[in-house]
Amino acid sequence: MGAWGSGSFENDSALDWLQEVVEAEPALVGAALDGVATADDQAYLEVDECSAALAAAELVAAALGRGDDRLNDDAAAWLRDHRDEIRGVGAGRARRAVERVVQRSELRELWDENGADTEWHDGVRELLKRLSD
Repeated sequence: MGAWGSGSFENDSALDWLQEVVEAEPALVGAALDGVATADDQAYLEVDECSAALAAAELVAAALGRGDDRLNDDAAAWLRDHRDEIRGVGAGRARRAVERVVQRSELRELWDENGADTEWHDGVRELLKRLSD
């Protein structure tokens, strides 16, 4: 994973996924969330799918008016044209995906190597709060 920061849009996996969304369709946001949220509890979720799910959850939170400042410029520009569609994805759906990433995933393990209370952990906890119904 090419990461240069702890934010949801500060790694290559999330940016690659965002480019796919921009070029394809908004339905990829829900697909990224569902792919993680519905994974078996014992399934090992890889970095790319987890990074996409966190980026998708950030888009949902921002669409609900809870975190536009957490988006990069490309995500913010795209969301201006798709806010209503992404708002319809729902906070609960996004929250389930984020909780699954936190529960057991390669992304969590990578960040845990730096301790259990990094900026990434703080950011994910903050995202979960913004997704609370």
